[in-house]
Amino acid sequence: MTKRFLTFTAFVFFAFASFGATGDTTVITAHTLSNLASPPSNDDIWTVFPNTSTTYQKIIMKFTLGCGTPQCSGWDYTVNTSLGKKNGAVDSTIVSIDTLLHDTTWSYADHVNFTEIGRLITPYGTYMAAGSNGFNNSWTHPYYYDITDYAAMLKDSVNVRVHYDGWSDAFSAKVEFIFVEGPPTRTVENVREIYNGYFGYGTSSDFENQVTPKTFPIGPNVTSAKVLIHMTGHGSQGEFDPRYIHIKVNSGEVYSHLLWKDDCDVNPVGPQGGTWIFHRANWCPGDKVPIFEVDITPYITPGQNVTVDLDLDDFVIQSGESAGYGISAHLITYTAQKNNDVMMEEIIAPNNDKPYLHWNPICTQPKVKIKNTGKQNLTYAEIKYWVKGGTYWYYEWTGNLPPFESELITLPAFDWFGLDTTDKVFYAQASWPNQVPDEYTYNNKIESAFNMTPKMDSVFYIYFKTNNHPEENWYTVKNEDGDTLSFKSFSANNTIYKDTLHLAPGSYAIDIFDLDTTMWGCGDGISWWLNTQNGYETTGQVNLRRLNNTVIKNFVGDFGGNIHYEFTTGYSLGFNTPKTAPIAPVHSTGINNVTGDDMLMNVFPNPTNNMLNIEINLSKEADGVIQLTDISGRAVRTVHVDNSTHHFVTLPTAELAKGMYFVNFTSKGISVCKRVIVQ
Repeated sequence: MTKRFLTFTAFVFFAFASFGATGDTTVITAHTLSNLASPPSNDDIWTVFPNTSTTYQKIIMKFTLGCGTPQCSGWDYTVNTSLGKKNGAVDSTIVSIDTLLHDTTWSYADHVNFTEIGRLITPYGTYMAAGSNGFNNSWTHPYYYDITDYAAMLKDSVNVRVHYDGWSDAFSAKVEFIFVEGPPTRTVENVREIYNGYFGYGTSSDFENQVTPKTFPIGPNVTSAKVLIHMTGHGSQGEFDPRYIHIKVNSGEVYSHLLWKDDCDVNPVGPQGGTWIFHRANWCPGDKVPIFEVDITPYITPGQNVTVDLDLDDFVIQSGESAGYGISAHLITYTAQKNNDVMMEEIIAPNNDKPYLHWNPICTQPKVKIKNTGKQNLTYAEIKYWVKGGTYWYYEWTGNLPPFESELITLPAFDWFGLDTTDKVFYAQASWPNQVPDEYTYNNKIESAFNMTPKMDSVFYIYFKTNNHPEENWYTVKNEDGDTLSFKSFSANNTIYKDTLHLAPGSYAIDIFDLDTTMWGCGDGISWWLNTQNGYETTGQVNLRRLNNTVIKNFVGDFGGNIHYEFTTGYSLGFNTPKTAPIAPVHSTGINNVTGDDMLMNVFPNPTNNMLNIEINLSKEADGVIQLTDISGRAVRTVHVDNSTHHFVTLPTAELAKGMYFVNFTSKGISVCKRVIVQ
């Protein structure tokens, strides 16, 4: 175990089109490529965080995994990241005993409580170590964790612990904390540990005796609560057998979920040297471990106790087999949370960041993920999306999303025309939760950089050589709207198929699939080392070729369950014929529009050069949102104001382009708009 002290470095920039200090971002680095070596050990770095009253709308931990010294390990091991805080107690250990004088020398150290905030599983690093299959020993991969709920722990001196559970060398870790200033969507009252450890499963009663019900007092000001769970299954039966977990509150079951990841065969870190394709108990090699967030607000009473229990489906351990579960669970309570709040959580595609490589680059339908961060179930949200230089497109999502849960949305194809090819940025914005104005707008909009898709010939062919299990494979060619233009399955062993495509100008996606239902229950590609080694399958091949037989794109045979490849024909991405811009959805909100009343809102100086002052006087206390937008309607400054009859805000304008802007103030019952000129 190593202990080091590292002071923080920081930089500040404007983010999320925010104004002033709100949106300023500070990055604090704890581990800088720390070597994670065997045997299982802790790498501890005491890190200094600012102790201020600043609030943060979001805190992200970026964990970058890389190869260590001497090289990446060839096995899949658990890596846990935790925050350690001194609790005022002192631990002591015996250093030496003088048997003649009966004197004992003791060592004293402050006791530190650790709270897990992220978990990942290392990939089988064989290819990185060997420098093959597109990898080398300089390989790195980032993982992102939203740890906003743990803001209270990230002050003063914190022991940032990375635990590597490996028995062979080695990986490296870089841990960064990204603080984005602004009011949080929820005010955390407390974070309390329910479980933390590895719990072996011998019998059902044995497991229940370890993972026992826990009782906690609920503060009188608590308005909502959730249970957050990191949980992974290990051992032959714990790792490869799916089981349901059950959350009970006050002895009644409120949640159940299958502890299982069934998409390991489309891992963004692939191919790998080991059995990376196998589905597992809530983890995949090379991927971060998903968390479960369970809203228990309906089951708590402020000022009373609550009892939380985690159960697991009963099963019998077979002779010679084993099972155990790594569990870290927290009870998180809040004193304030918005009723209607939708978060744009992730942009899956288009996105050139490494966790999203499998689905990128794209030219057809974007994929985004929204999250319900309000107290009410989310049944409606408006999604606005566009590329820099392009026009807005809209999608109206409907469903029934409980608090803290997320949903992946495939958006309809849109217009890439006007794309700024020098600064390729995609924007996605969620709003109008449950058809009412969003009560918290800081988390509505995110952006992603992306890469261009290739431009293909209008005529080419798909070359597919089957192995001796052709029934496992098929492929589709779809247009930008998801309509299937070509479907191909195979029947003959070790046979070459050539499928010529004649495509009109447009955007297209090819998906090549493999599913082995007989042997593995997942995709094993058409040339996987274990299959060819044990003689179960021979080697297949797939690529795209011109009519003169030259290869345009060769795909690796060890692709797991899917290859996804998008391209344009007839034009490069963004240079298509423009489409008719859609009409934005209309929302009936019951808000009265008020304009021209200087007693309500005064904007000065107007025109302005460097600073713009906004003064708002109301007849009764109200909170609201002040937004400065350009003539296209895009927000360039946003600020939330708390309950008051008088609001005064100053916005910097020096860096804005000259022209006309609009100041909008929105609150319950009123909406006010003023025009302003920036010179």
